[in-house]
Amino acid sequence: MRKFAMFFMPGLMCLCGCLVSCSGNSDDTEVPDSGEVTGPITLTVDKAKIEANGTDMATFTVTDANGKVLTTSEYIKNVYFEDVNTGDYLDRRTNTFSAVENGSHRFKAYYLDWESEEVSVTVQNRKNYELFYRKVGVFKMTGTWCTYCPAMTSALKKVEEIMPDRMVKMAFHASSSSATDPFHLSQTSTIMTRFGATGFPTCIYDLKVMSIDRNVSAIKQTLKDQIRKYPATCGIKVNTSYNSSSGEITVNAALKSSQGGEYDLVYVLVTDGLTASGGNETSYDYTVRAISNNYMAMSTDRRFTVKANEEHTAGTFMISGATNLNSSTSRVVVYALRKVDDAYMVDNITQCSIDGSVDYIYND
Repeated sequence: MRKFAMFFMPGLMCLCGCLVSCSGNSDDTEVPDSGEVTGPITLTVDKAKIEANGTDMATFTVTDANGKVLTTSEYIKNVYFEDVNTGDYLDRRTNTFSAVENGSHRFKAYYLDWESEEVSVTVQNRKNYELFYRKVGVFKMTGTWCTYCPAMTSALKKVEEIMPDRMVKMAFHASSSSATDPFHLSQTSTIMTRFGATGFPTCIYDLKVMSIDRNVSAIKQTLKDQIRKYPATCGIKVNTSYNSSSGEITVNAALKSSQGGEYDLVYVLVTDGLTASGGNETSYDYTVRAISNNYMAMSTDRRFTVKANEEHTAGTFMISGATNLNSSTSRVVVYALRKVDDAYMVDNITQCSIDGSVDYIYND
């Protein structure tokens, strides 16, 4: 058993200038065609079923009443494809669809004032490409003093509504003193230095991709890219118990790998609903209160190698000094590190109440 006193860790860092991120899509003003197209329009698709591997694609074709193909470079600027199930639209000037999650989709096409009938596309067999359900670890660099951080908070919340249960958020606060931000951590500065971050808010996804973008579409695309490019090779299960008298959280975790390899488990304590005098937000959620020392790189004494389709049970981990916690607003986050492209990244991540359990989550 290992015991780590790591609650409310102090640390100093210089405040960096806040960056204002300008993001979003900027398309040229569309000019309607000059009457060459005759309605109504018809939508067809070359595949009714595609594999959920992120590369197999369904290709859409739109034609007018005379059979003129509108999904060519000459006309496609005025064609829009809507996923009726989600309300999402395909990227502009594209007529292909791929996915990494099983599901049934219905699409409509729009061309100027015309609307097509629906076509259906089924996405299948995700478990053949990724055994364990993948969640993205979102490391949000923030502060109670940060002017633009509420916009990032709002954007992440909207993305979570669109893509539920696809990310686990951790807010790393930064400040020069506890008086400025009572939740500041020395680890925030270390993470930002590692990635060359210079402003707040900054999000680092899976310790792999850094972005200051607060645009909902851009964040959503980043999550989709992470899931598509880096399928989970492992799942994590966690069991916790909280002793309010001693202020100790006992964490027992296990990892199962679908392909085998070397991993390390990182332990984080986060709390919702925190308030700060003079802060720019009403309350602060998923605030990191404690984190194990291997948060960016595998430790020499806790890393482990597991064979394909086998389980590794980690040694008991203790979080101490965790007094006066509300079990309904505090959680233990556990994420698995592995090396990809000569750098450590989050392979998968999960979260659990401070007195509960979560099992492995598999793709259907």
